[in-house]
Amino acid sequence: MTTVRFLFPGGRTGERLLDIPSSGELRIPASEIPQGAQFVEIHSEPFTASAGEDGYFVIPSIENNGHAALTTFRERPDTESVFDRNTMPVYAVRHGEKGCLAVVAGMSLEYALVVGVRENAYYLYPRFLLEDGKAYEDIVIRFFELTGKDANYSGAARRYRAYQLERGACIPLKERSKRYPVLAEAARGPEVRIRLAWKPVPPPVLEQTEENEPPIHVAITFERAEQILDEFHRQGIRDAEFCLVGWNKSGHDGRFPDLFPVEPLLGGEEALLRLIRKAKDYGYLICGHTNVLDSYTIAKRWNREYVIRDKNGELHKEGQWGGGQSYRLCPREAHEKIAVQDFKDMKRLGFRGTHYLDVMSIVIPDPCYHPDHPLTRKAAGEWRGKTLELARESVGASGSEGAWDFCIGSYDYALYTVFNRAPGRPEICDRFIPFWHLVYHGILLYNSFCDSVNEAIKSDPRIRLMNLEYGGRPLAYFYAKFMHAGRNWMGNEDLGCETDEELRNGVAKLKEEYDFYRTIRDLQFEFMEEHEEIAEGVSCSSYSDGSRLLVNYRDTAFSLDGRVLPPLSCTRL
Repeated sequence: MTTVRFLFPGGRTGERLLDIPSSGELRIPASEIPQGAQFVEIHSEPFTASAGEDGYFVIPSIENNGHAALTTFRERPDTESVFDRNTMPVYAVRHGEKGCLAVVAGMSLEYALVVGVRENAYYLYPRFLLEDGKAYEDIVIRFFELTGKDANYSGAARRYRAYQLERGACIPLKERSKRYPVLAEAARGPEVRIRLAWKPVPPPVLEQTEENEPPIHVAITFERAEQILDEFHRQGIRDAEFCLVGWNKSGHDGRFPDLFPVEPLLGGEEALLRLIRKAKDYGYLICGHTNVLDSYTIAKRWNREYVIRDKNGELHKEGQWGGGQSYRLCPREAHEKIAVQDFKDMKRLGFRGTHYLDVMSIVIPDPCYHPDHPLTRKAAGEWRGKTLELARESVGASGSEGAWDFCIGSYDYALYTVFNRAPGRPEICDRFIPFWHLVYHGILLYNSFCDSVNEAIKSDPRIRLMNLEYGGRPLAYFYAKFMHAGRNWMGNEDLGCETDEELRNGVAKLKEEYDFYRTIRDLQFEFMEEHEEIAEGVSCSSYSDGSRLLVNYRDTAFSLDGRVLPPLSCTRL
């Protein structure tokens, strides 16, 4: 039995009792939602439990681009958490040898998950927010029974993956690579991002002009970038993809959406073309970093009519970066008025690789209330997907910053799937699990965490091990640190090239990582089928080809079936 609860301003409520049909689909037509309802809650009996019961809830993300977590049904004080950013529109429950996966298929970007326990009674339910007092489509939830070996979080992930594949939301990497060979090439080696130039962050000037624009800091010229490629090749790293960050006018986040002229302080367009030719001569992929969501008033292509309007009619502001105060572009206007031309230019320059479009997949789409181009949140996400697909068709593949799956079939690489590797854990959560990775490994390439960027040079070996446990591809970043005040979210141990010795030593560390990655890189084309903690500090990730990756986080060796796992190691069986 399911209780549908309608909540109205002022505290008034209404309820409706529904049975889940044999089809497993619960549908609440938008036309049947009472006028003026502010929230709609779906309380389903399977998603309740008693303290002491064998089982758990699966929460897909505890924060924006966050960890998935398990809530076990142990005795604990009353507590409740509301998770309003769900990277994937799913939740699940296990009761002993049975379980249930719920997939939100209608209004999937418009709800929060409420998870709590009161007087030893556990509950989990979605709360839909009707921002405009109405739904723009039916609320739909599809329920899938999980039994036997599938009645766990790995089984729930496999079922959601099957659901996504069956409906054509995405295509396996192995199959997609036949049409887009860049993907197969990218999987063979690390992603290497090179931050060339940037302005101060936080910005000293919010609304910049050519007269008051802050100075541009040049860290790596195009000529120096050629020397980085030379060093990679000299040390025997034969497979790598280089992404240029800040090649455009005024550097990273300098004057978006403007890209041209190519920043003269770096050497200008002729020097960029020489760098691209050298990469291709070595057999490396090379691509660019651009942004068609954030825009700055200093840009020649700035147009206030392209900017999202908030509900109150004001221009939608976002963060403050190198270009000053950023304004969020309407994704339809950005696609039609900016991206179409951008990707003609990317092809003209000769880029070939996984083009990086900043921000697109790390934040929930914003609705646009501009009277000339209004968009629901769902439609805004679809337009982001179209731009990512345009990038793929133009230069070979597309990538972005995070792991939201509203456009999962439109991009090929996620810079980090989980923002905080070690965040504070809500009281209702007992441990983190690689749920996203169980679903999408073998479909997307990815680096797992912000701080697994430059893992090869970092002093804590557990960072690299966790990226391996979660199925990540190595990611190096020259000058990941660029904030002159505030948090460097990719860590403080950085890869630089100020001197030739610093460059040689850094690439040597990357070569060690590359040599190990070559022994497991074929797994990028396999699904991750099962994940489990087999002992405290020892995990196992199992793949569809029968391989297992065993990660020993302990400072001492661990024996398993006669095999000794060295301390702080990853072993393939």
